[in-house]
Amino acid sequence: MDNWIAYIGVPVTVLVVIFALACVVSMAFSNGVKYPKQQEYTLDQKWDRGPLLFSATEIEPIALPRHAEPNDVDGGSASAKW
Repeated sequence: MDNWIAYIGVPVTVLVVIFALACVVSMAFSNGVKYPKQQEYTLDQKWDRGPLLFSATEIEPIALPRHAEPNDVDGGSASAKW
């Protein structure tokens, strides 16, 4: 059991420390990065984009053994009038 700690635990710990330090260094050097400002939309503005209709998935609905399972909502579509 002690050998497992030495052979697996120490390298994993070293890798975690290295990745944590790399994350801190990358955050320190990315402080000055400027991103383009996004235009904020408010309801008093005219909407100039086309409608977006999303479908959850392309999975065909199936009969499940029990009701209210997570797979119950697979598939489906959306529609709207504009």
